Amino acid sequence: MFKLDQPSMGLNDPRHHLKVQMWNTWNIQQAETRDHIIDWCATVARGTSSHRLRSIVFSCHGSPSYLQMGEGFDRRHTGLFARWRGLVDMIWFRSCSVARIQTPDAAVTGDGNMFCCEISKAANCYVYASTETQWATSGATLPFGMLDTFEGLLLCYGPPRGEIVWQTRYSSQWRGD
Repeated sequence: MFKLDQPSMGLNDPRHHLKVQMWNTWNIQQAETRDHIIDWCATVARGTSSHRLRSIVFSCHGSPSYLQMGEGFDRRHTGLFARWRGLVDMIWFRSCSVARIQTPDAAVTGDGNMFCCEISKAANCYVYASTETQWATSGATLPFGMLDTFEGLLLCYGPPRGEIVWQTRYSSQWRGD
């Protein structure tokens, strides 16, 4: 497990089976707008004693270049994250395959590598995302301030250019590692 420094914010989508608990935790409804999600997180960050959040964790379903958080985020929305510039140190996508690069024969669409790169550049912060399916016990709530270990390849995109600055490979239950 990863222990995240606080203050951090956890965003839980009700369609996802795993919940995170942070210094500030928001259970986001399916119809919540992208603008409201981005703006409220910025408001929470400005309200901390340091005027910034160490991490924002998205706990939601995902696919390459897509987050099923509220009304959803894809590459058309990466510019919204510029509103977090100077307010957030790290963004964690606890979601399936967000950083995966689409292949021509894939059943999904989107270039997750570019999605994460663009968010890192816009927010000028580190973005952590996996290229593979993530597993968790249905209905589980993680301990306060913790993230469970990721499945498969975990990438970290760093500012200012959104390049991959760190990576590690964890075992994958779905691949049988």
